Amino acid sequence: MCAVARNQRLADALRHVGWNAAQLSEKLAVDPKTVDRWVSTGRTPHPRLRDAAAAALGVPAAMLWPEAEAATGGVAELVALYPTRAELSPATVASLVAGAARHLDVLAYAGLWLWDAVPGFARALVAKIDAGCSVRLCLGDPDSPAVRLRGEDEGIGDGLAARCRLALAYARPVAERDPGAVRCSGQTLYASLLRIDNEVLVNTHFWGNPANASPVLHLRRQGDDGVAANAQRSFERVWASSSAPPGAP
Repeated sequence: MCAVARNQRLADALRHVGWNAAQLSEKLAVDPKTVDRWVSTGRTPHPRLRDAAAAALGVPAAMLWPEAEAATGGVAELVALYPTRAELSPATVASLVAGAARHLDVLAYAGLWLWDAVPGFARALVAKIDAGCSVRLCLGDPDSPAVRLRGEDEGIGDGLAARCRLALAYARPVAERDPGAVRCSGQTLYASLLRIDNEVLVNTHFWGNPANASPVLHLRRQGDDGVAANAQRSFERVWASSSAPPGAP
């Protein structure tokens, strides 16, 4: 049986304005079940209703229904935009991690928020490895100039290096299950990445901002030339230049 294609973008837009399906249906003068089907089954409404719903929610129609004729490639990849990482729901992250089947890649200096957001994150990664999923964690080298400079830029000094060491400690169960799954990098990172199959969370780095105060793009890969594919290629370049963490066998 095929899985139902839920429109997560529409669900997120409704949640953002604090509405449920019935409230949007009242605005559009349609049956609440109609709006519920737009969300739960991914059904695309007629153009007039698409435009009306988008206007009511304050979101471009092409972002809510990228498969519609007028959607552009860049917008089609955008599942959600969070002004800060703090506004990204932990439940969304946990759901993405739980659904990983082929790839789960992390690129971050520390990424401790993942261990905070996803209950039993290390255990979940080990279970994914056991299930045949490729898991790769590329974390910051705590002794690298890049990590030291980022700590200074964010006003936390050696705090970032300490967070990198803590992240490596948290990742130890993953490295014990698959020694090649965890690496360290001293590269300058302009964004942190969480890639799960065709889904990518891109946490941008604004100078002087802690990562949780900078925006996150949730992208869904549509092809080899889009933003999500470019982010994945960036991960591959950093991964290729990284090395085993200190103390690894």
